[in-house]
Amino acid sequence: MGWAMPRRNPYICPKCGTKADKPIKTWQLIAPIPDARGRITITVMGSFQCSNCGYRWRGVVSKIKAGAEGVEIESTKGKRALGSEEKEEKRRGTIIEIDLSEEEEG
Repeated sequence: MGWAMPRRNPYICPKCGTKADKPIKTWQLIAPIPDARGRITITVMGSFQCSNCGYRWRGVVSKIKAGAEGVEIESTKGKRALGSEEKEEKRRGTIIEIDLSEEEEG
């Protein structure tokens, strides 16, 4: 698939390294085109200000991928999938076996 640069923590000031408590402002960006699995990506952006040096920056707070298979949330805490139990339930289904040799004899 390719390589990606490691993402830095958006809560840490890029100038002095001080950790911000929370974003000053957040907003959502919705991707106009779904990904390869048909999921819509909603990116939650945040505006931060350092309490130590006053520097302001923006960063990705989290990403939400929603589709028919369920919802996947990616944040600084890691990835979480919601609705994956239902997906497994749908995959199992009921298996019906038909013996065609009985039909041919009659």
